[in-house]
Amino acid sequence: MHLVRSALGVSFAVVLASCMTASEGAPEPTDSDCLAADAEREIGTNPAKTDSDGDGTDDCAEVACGSDPLDENEGCYACGWRHDDPGTLVASGNDLGDTIENLGVYDQCMEPVRLWDFAGEYHILFMTTVS
Repeated sequence: MHLVRSALGVSFAVVLASCMTASEGAPEPTDSDCLAADAEREIGTNPAKTDSDGDGTDDCAEVACGSDPLDENEGCYACGWRHDDPGTLVASGNDLGDTIENLGVYDQCMEPVRLWDFAGEYHILFMTTVS
């Protein structure tokens, strides 16, 4: 998964450029998603399949939402959060300046999300305990 994320991070601009329509000069996709065959080869998806991992979400949508189009167990978050865990975080403690554990929390769509998927962004989290 981390290798795919790295490939997506490095080639994301290439993927976006490949999503241009034929009138803009980009090659047509060979399947019915928005990714051109060369972009699909770049990120490792199948140019002959709309949904390479078979999870029900097409490759183009998964790239757009930051999900791994090769991992059937990972999909787009319902509330639109990106999967931005860089794969390099290590929990270091609970003090100011430390990196906390990759906690599972529920978002406003009542969907479980992983805390490290918010890496590199600022979000206001309201957390409480149940007593």
